[in-house]
Amino acid sequence: MKRLFSIVMALCLCMSLAVACGPTPDTQEPDTPEVPENPETPEEPETPEEPKPEGRNELVKLEGYPEGVAVYNFKNFYEDGTDDFCIGYYAIVDVKKNPALKFNAVYVEQDATPSNIFASFEGGTPILATNGGYFWDGESLSLLISGGEVKSIAAQYTWPSFEGQTHTACPIRAAFGVHADGRMEATWVYCCPDDNNNPYSFSSPKGNNEKVGVFTSTPHRSSDGTLWTPEEAIGGGPMLLKEGKNVAENSYWKEVLHSGGTAALSYQPRTAIGYTEDGKIILFVCDGREMNGSWGYTLPEVADLLKKLGAVWAINLDGGGSSVMVGKDGKALNSPSDGSQRRVPTAVVISMQ
Repeated sequence: MKRLFSIVMALCLCMSLAVACGPTPDTQEPDTPEVPENPETPEEPETPEEPKPEGRNELVKLEGYPEGVAVYNFKNFYEDGTDDFCIGYYAIVDVKKNPALKFNAVYVEQDATPSNIFASFEGGTPILATNGGYFWDGESLSLLISGGEVKSIAAQYTWPSFEGQTHTACPIRAAFGVHADGRMEATWVYCCPDDNNNPYSFSSPKGNNEKVGVFTSTPHRSSDGTLWTPEEAIGGGPMLLKEGKNVAENSYWKEVLHSGGTAALSYQPRTAIGYTEDGKIILFVCDGREMNGSWGYTLPEVADLLKKLGAVWAINLDGGGSSVMVGKDGKALNSPSDGSQRRVPTAVVISMQ
């Protein structure tokens, strides 16, 4: 090898001398390679920004999901400097990147666990599922629209207690929907008795404030809102994010959810759904009540976390022992606080056609 190297070096030296000794006219310009006017440089493929954990927090991306679906398992420590933490999962669903993905609001005549709803789903291949809105004794108390048809209306009346007295209130509560053209929308909805209980959209949860004992006992009229006609929709409450602003606590009192046990300001298991400005759906579930050491989140904390993930609008769904996210194999990813999945009348299913 050394010998071959010596020969090559000698040849190079001879060529250099020959070039140096050769006559070069004064007018001769050295040859320069032609450069195209607009050189084309290959574009590097864009790589989406992956969420990253902060500080001591942990974040693991789950494998095996189809294009457009990213599922993460997180462990977040509280900012108070203690060793207490919250464990949960969130999914980012990009329906533009994969148009075969579909949001489905599912109503079942006989309540079932989200895993059973997942297994019996017929609108394509199910990818993910969560529990849906509020219910009592197997009956839905929240809005659900499937295939453009209203399957369940939100509670038109509720009876909160304030300073030892029971009041009648007609709450306008948050809902998330996807229209036939794919447009996503979160808004406040009331099913108006003066128009056959059809859902109407309102600009705010007006008329009630459970924190100070102000209640509207007269049903809201359709003339005060706008007929709301999404193809798929799930209701719950309260609204967590409005145009990127954290409105969780304020909406909680105005949607009259304190007496119902939503417990917005204590650490609890939670389920939420929102969407980003560029049309990605975000599903969120966290464990609480010390399941696997997880304390849970308050609703303002859930809103802050969803905002960090890019959500501009988001609503809360039923929480507590109902909170569950079912993965692609039909099994619960998280650990429901009841020790097993509750039977529910409504659910969210992400499917692929």
